[in-house]
Amino acid sequence: MFIKKIKSAYSSIRINNFYRPSCLSINTLNQNLGKIIVGLPMALLIIYLTIFSHPRYLSESTIAIKSANSIDGNSLSVGLLLGAAGSSTATDAMYLQKYINSPDMLNILNHDLNFFQAFGSSGLDFLNHLSDKVTREELFSYYLQRVTANYDDKTGLMTIGTQGFTPEFAQQFNHAVLKESERFINEISHKIAREQQAFAEEEMHKAQARLNISKARMLAFQNQNNVLDPKAQALAAVTLVNMLVSQQIQLQADLRNLLTYLREDAPQVVSAKNAIASLGKQIEQEKSKITAPEGHKLNSMAVDFEEIKSQVAFDSDMYKLALTSIEKTRIESARKLKVLSVISSPQVPQETRFPNIPYLIASTLLVCCLLFGTIKLLLAIVDDHKD
Repeated sequence: MFIKKIKSAYSSIRINNFYRPSCLSINTLNQNLGKIIVGLPMALLIIYLTIFSHPRYLSESTIAIKSANSIDGNSLSVGLLLGAAGSSTATDAMYLQKYINSPDMLNILNHDLNFFQAFGSSGLDFLNHLSDKVTREELFSYYLQRVTANYDDKTGLMTIGTQGFTPEFAQQFNHAVLKESERFINEISHKIAREQQAFAEEEMHKAQARLNISKARMLAFQNQNNVLDPKAQALAAVTLVNMLVSQQIQLQADLRNLLTYLREDAPQVVSAKNAIASLGKQIEQEKSKITAPEGHKLNSMAVDFEEIKSQVAFDSDMYKLALTSIEKTRIESARKLKVLSVISSPQVPQETRFPNIPYLIASTLLVCCLLFGTIKLLLAIVDDHKD
């Protein structure tokens, strides 16, 4: 019984010794919680803003993307009347926004402006300092924090903002973005036109080559057969044969008339028979030039020549269509030309925009107070469960 009382007393002493330091630590934490959660972060923020922070300037410009056919009255739509931008313009603006926030734009601007030198002179501002040993990904992340491109789909305007440690560099940065953006928009509007123009020119050269080949073939045929137009000569030969046949018929009629009152051995009759025989031979000779089976005759040459002539006419029409297509493509590319219009040019800023000291202090204080209240509530819950 005595041993049980000793064990009970010893256990009570251990429990009291265990809880006493815990109670002291919780009370100490409650007393210093405001200083740790609120006071320390606010003190560090104020020290950074007053000693280390380097002011940054913001230069802004406003642009719009226009095309030549946007001034056509027939292209007006209800969306445009209500103030919305055209679908083509909105698409180009989205492309430009993505391009401004792309590594390609960064590479070009870094080559022209040397970001390492411009953003490396940040003084004691270690949070916004750009080291020349950063990786490509870190440089791109830093670049995205220094440039903004906001597009308003209702007005069709895009606002471009650039930051710099000096007002002059902020403006120079914005001018460089505008210059590269204009080149990008022109490249978009001309790339398809150049491809179409190149295709049309290639087809025109092919059509011209085919036309030259067909013309050379026709000239070779004419020189080889010593004939300008076999069809025309065949028609002329047929006309001549018809005329000779008419003369032959007329002489035969005259011969029959002579035989009514003269003998067959009379000189007039013999002369008429000889003339009729000569006309017959001449008719047969002329017919042989047209339809005789041997040699290069006018009928076969006319068929071959018509085939060659049709090919020349077809190639000529194709060549004309190719020339028309080139001219039409050139006009269409000029009509659909897109330009970047600067509504508001970048100015030299006179006031610093970053860091926004009131905003940083207010937001940090709000977060610290919320964190302080949360921890205070947790400690009160722990204290209640302990009792």
